[in-house]
Amino acid sequence: MKKLAILFALTLCAALAGCNQSAPPQASEPPLELSGTVSAPPVEGPAEPTPPAVGQVAMVYIGTKADGFTDYPITYDGDLTPEKLIQGIADLTGWDLTLTEEVTSGKGGMSVCLSSESSLFTGPPDPQREEFHMYDVGQLAETILDSIQKTLQEGFTLEGGDPDALDIWYYMEGNQPLELPILGLSWPIDQPYHWAGAESK
Repeated sequence: MKKLAILFALTLCAALAGCNQSAPPQASEPPLELSGTVSAPPVEGPAEPTPPAVGQVAMVYIGTKADGFTDYPITYDGDLTPEKLIQGIADLTGWDLTLTEEVTSGKGGMSVCLSSESSLFTGPPDPQREEFHMYDVGQLAETILDSIQKTLQEGFTLEGGDPDALDIWYYMEGNQPLELPILGLSWPIDQPYHWAGAESK
């Protein structure tokens, strides 16, 4: 009887010991893995500013509406502006095309004010560049005005558009009509420029 009691006690202890063991993880529950880092979506920094374009090519046109134009490539940096095109003509020809103020753009056209110190009023440089030699102030004035007009029209007309539809106005300091006393000519300030539209003074 004493042996039976000991056997019963051992069986009970074994049963209790088995209950204290943790159950193995179920197959449907993957083991939990701990990681020292937490993944997060990548954060994008501010966009890099686009560097200004350098060494771009534009065309300038030298000549007159009556006799035709020759086109010449120029290089420029950054955005193309009317001032850069006019300066391109000046650099190419040697003419002083200083502006009194920036070219203004409005509905249907652009307005240009050349300085009284420019070659339009003072005449050709001395010496002149052979390729752009002008024989008198009349030829020079017509060539300057027509060349700027043609260059701006071609430079700022969208592809497929009509360059002649972009009107160019010229005026003098103080918002006065363009006058060339040495030639006895003037152009109305309220009408787009055409050399043939000059009025005799």
